[in-house]
Amino acid sequence: MMRYVIGAGLGGEGRVGGPGRGGLGVAVPRWILRGPQRCEEGYTYRVFRPTTLPRLLMPHLYRRLVAFTAALALGAFAPALATPATAAETSDTTTLNILGITDLHGHIETTSDEPGAVTLACEVAAARAQNPSTLFVSNGDNVGGSAYISSILDDQPTIDVLNAIGLDVTSAGNHEFDKGITDLADRLIPAFNAPILSANVTGNAALTAEGSGNGTWITEVDGVRVGFVGVVTEELPSLVSKSALEGLTVSDATATANARASALKDGDASNGEADVVVVLAHEDAAIYGNQFNGSVDAVVAGHTHVPFADVVKSTDGTDIAVVQPDHYGLKLGEISLTVTTAADGSKTVTAATARNLDLADSDCTTDAYGVADIVAKAQTDSEAAGNQVLTTLESDFFRGTNDGTDYGANRSTESTASNLIATSFASWLAEDIQPATDYAIGLMNPGGVRADYLAGELTAGEAYMVQPFGNEMAYATYTGAEVKQVLAEQFQPTTTRAALMLGTSDNVEVYLDQDAADQLEDYFTQISAVTSEAEKAALIESLADDIADARSRVIDAVYIDGELLDDAASVAVASNTFLLAGGDNFETLGEKTMINTGILDRTVTADYLARVAPATASYHKHQIGTSLAIDGDTVTARFTGLSYSATAEQGVGEAAASISATVDMADGSTRTLTTSDIDQSVTPGLPETGQATLTFAVPDAPPPRGALSTA
Repeated sequence: MMRYVIGAGLGGEGRVGGPGRGGLGVAVPRWILRGPQRCEEGYTYRVFRPTTLPRLLMPHLYRRLVAFTAALALGAFAPALATPATAAETSDTTTLNILGITDLHGHIETTSDEPGAVTLACEVAAARAQNPSTLFVSNGDNVGGSAYISSILDDQPTIDVLNAIGLDVTSAGNHEFDKGITDLADRLIPAFNAPILSANVTGNAALTAEGSGNGTWITEVDGVRVGFVGVVTEELPSLVSKSALEGLTVSDATATANARASALKDGDASNGEADVVVVLAHEDAAIYGNQFNGSVDAVVAGHTHVPFADVVKSTDGTDIAVVQPDHYGLKLGEISLTVTTAADGSKTVTAATARNLDLADSDCTTDAYGVADIVAKAQTDSEAAGNQVLTTLESDFFRGTNDGTDYGANRSTESTASNLIATSFASWLAEDIQPATDYAIGLMNPGGVRADYLAGELTAGEAYMVQPFGNEMAYATYTGAEVKQVLAEQFQPTTTRAALMLGTSDNVEVYLDQDAADQLEDYFTQISAVTSEAEKAALIESLADDIADARSRVIDAVYIDGELLDDAASVAVASNTFLLAGGDNFETLGEKTMINTGILDRTVTADYLARVAPATASYHKHQIGTSLAIDGDTVTARFTGLSYSATAEQGVGEAAASISATVDMADGSTRTLTTSDIDQSVTPGLPETGQATLTFAVPDAPPPRGALSTA
């Protein structure tokens, strides 16, 4: 009797169902099986192979005086967005105006999409002229992962701009740690006139000493003592290389901020006292804004590059004005706090507002603080540094999208840009290192790809913008089982993204169990909906076993160089030092000792692109989800991730447009069982763009010497 060979395990011989009626054998698709599977009667079935799918499938007081003097001189400015004075001040009230930015990432140049530093400076100057009780603050990520104009010059232009505007205080974002604590302590802290605060990162004397110490800074504005507490996301260890945090301890961000805020209002002068406490929290406002206690009056948030502005309730039921001013200087957060002084001299916040000002709508472009000259010089210097043409690209290579054109917005999907970089790593590994392993592959973290490759000449400056972090090339050896575990770790339901889909080199094909992927995405939805940190932690703990089980099943099969990857095989993996150290929660990668070559990752990619010029995107997907079900005589096969999420990469070249199941007849003819167009709708925040379902009836008997194949 013949048997079902309908694999739940892609590329394997796992069974789904059992013996078929009449002894009919049905094989797993060849591009799933990777090689024809012969049934007992010698019939070979190949199904669901669209021809366009895979072949094998990042002096203070003096400065304050200068800034204040400049603001007075700019009193005649006509700001487009500054808020008019709310009311005449009385003797017992003061209105504090806190202007905030976050995740500037060196975007100081005015472009068609970004207002730039000149507009930012103009608006800040106008606001100060209108209300001298104004503070200008940042939530961090001022530098690192920066625009080319800044990053190629080690971000000095951005530092110069913020110093010129008169930044009062900033927290450290995760990108301030990109080049390590030594760089932060020895270069960035001395370079910034504003104190850099990070209360929940301890172990470095220079960082701890910043501001008023222990991650706080207290200043007096119109008789009101304003205390700032800076904290960075507690995911920091997964966002930078382990060596960057050597000797440091990263603690819970909200718990640390709440403890510092309470200390600033506990009446104990020895630990510093403040009338108003503002937390600069490099965490998402929508998730963490209401996790602060009643000692906190305002929060400037960031990290996730999304805007937020609202007055929310603290854990004690008091009001907290919260802003998250988007990113790249697109918005200027504005918090207004009315502070009332009681008869006994105590001060409390009696009114608060929060909003984001859209700088793209501002017509305030008068130069303030000499920022225009700083930007102009940076333009000249960066152009000189980056005009060298490295190679020519035949096509674009885009990052993942949420709507088809917002390149880079979706890190939860595969992209041609990430795959290209991973392929360059694999080529370097195979040709320059030549490891004595069964296989050599490349991997690339999506967050490390900060711009797209565009067709035409590729200059050094443009290449720098794509890979701006200055990570070094490294490699390590893993077993086949460990590589599969790494790929399973792409699904991260307990973090801020459902998945982080790695770029994989062209010699890698990954087949996902879509049912398991659906479960992991559902767990992400459940966890993300919980706002209480305590409840979220409890839910994560309760789902731990289920998540582990789904992760254990989500990778059906992996093929390298066209061969099914065995668990015992040895695989050399090349990537940047950040990823191989376990960054972005790829813990399995960090369990092995890497060999760091000291070569910059972007140099390896540039050399590869020059060698294969002109590089052209193939549009073959490397990672595809499948789900196979049988109901009696009916087979239903579901496919996801058949397309890239950039609409410009759909329906072009070899990009998949449809999928068919066919049977090759004994006389050499081909009969199509069913065909389905691929739904190219983009799936925001998920890796499943390009979906299709095939449903067909199983033939009563195998066709003589026939074979199911692809259309």
